[in-house]
Amino acid sequence: MKSIACMLPLILMASTASGSMFESANELLIGTKGEVVRYFDWFFIWVASAALFLVTALGFFPRANVRLGPADESPEFSRFSWLAMLFSAGLASGLLYWAVAEPIIHYQGNPLLEAAGGGPDAAAASALRITVFHWGLHGWALYVLGGLAIAISSYRHGRPLTIRSALYPILGDRWIDRWPGRLADLIALVGTVFGVATSIGLSAAALNATLFAGFGLPVNSTMQIAIVFSVCGLGVVSAMSGLARGIRRLSEVNIWVSIVFLLAVLALGPTLHLVAMIGFAAFDYVLTVVPLGLWIGSTEPEKQWQAAWTVFYWGWWLAWMPFVSLFIARISKGRTVREFVVFVMGAPTIVILVWMVILGGTALDQEMANPGSLSVAVNQDYSLGIVKLLENVATGEVVINDNYFCRYNDN
Repeated sequence: MKSIACMLPLILMASTASGSMFESANELLIGTKGEVVRYFDWFFIWVASAALFLVTALGFFPRANVRLGPADESPEFSRFSWLAMLFSAGLASGLLYWAVAEPIIHYQGNPLLEAAGGGPDAAAASALRITVFHWGLHGWALYVLGGLAIAISSYRHGRPLTIRSALYPILGDRWIDRWPGRLADLIALVGTVFGVATSIGLSAAALNATLFAGFGLPVNSTMQIAIVFSVCGLGVVSAMSGLARGIRRLSEVNIWVSIVFLLAVLALGPTLHLVAMIGFAAFDYVLTVVPLGLWIGSTEPEKQWQAAWTVFYWGWWLAWMPFVSLFIARISKGRTVREFVVFVMGAPTIVILVWMVILGGTALDQEMANPGSLSVAVNQDYSLGIVKLLENVATGEVVINDNYFCRYNDN
């Protein structure tokens, strides 16, 4: 599946040689997306919120202590390895790409800013709130819903570990292994290709910008194609090494590298303020996650903003849902339903909140203390945001502004 997904960005990049074909395809896709969002934005909003409410209720259900598999079977992987793999599969490098760019973009303007009270402090708090919301519980609830449906059908009812197994209660024995079931697998595969292709494209752009800043390598399609080939090559090697060896070890290495990176930014940035901000942000997220999840823009500017951000994110999570849900179900045999819900949805959300506060909070502080220090780079290219932030942290040229940390809980 990974090798198939890697083909799409290569095809799209190669098609730039034929300008008219690429432009026509781009116009068609953008036009189609615009029509879908125009008439079905409410659908994406309600699906994400409904998934969150449903899986939360499942987690508190009295029989949620049922094990995914035989009652006496222990989990295949340790909890650390399990969390490392589901976190790496569900987020990848998109978290690094958006952790700086998204807060800076929302800081410059968003339709929820007026409700936050206005002013730079409120703008920073609102920007961070929206960023954490887009990467938090709603998206992971979709993964939990899909993963549980597959895992229960496979480990409790003997069905194969496939997407169509989740639809067994609907399709039954008559249709599950015939064309309706196979069509479900095909749709899931196509959705995965587009979802993974988006992430690979963003990863290539971000890494290309980093290589430009560090080594002066050019930022162009040729370099990004080379990066995509490299990423796909590593993915194929990891997949061929097997789940217990290649993917597990690569995920664990990814976690440790991410921890070291995050601690380095925390140590070099406004450490005490960021630590305090984590608690404020967590409290604020608990208070606002439900209202934000149910909010639907009423004016045209609000609808356009929501389509470009929230609806895009929910569509992106849904596109990733088949692949990630299948993978999470595969590595979760032996876990209980309650453990599955709590850890698959809760643990990554906590990590994301800490990640966004440290990187996004540092970025916002730099921008507030020295306007344009990050926004100019982000407005030029989203992928330049993390590069510019690290440059500012390394040189120590930006004076930290801590006002909005103190006021965050009031907004």
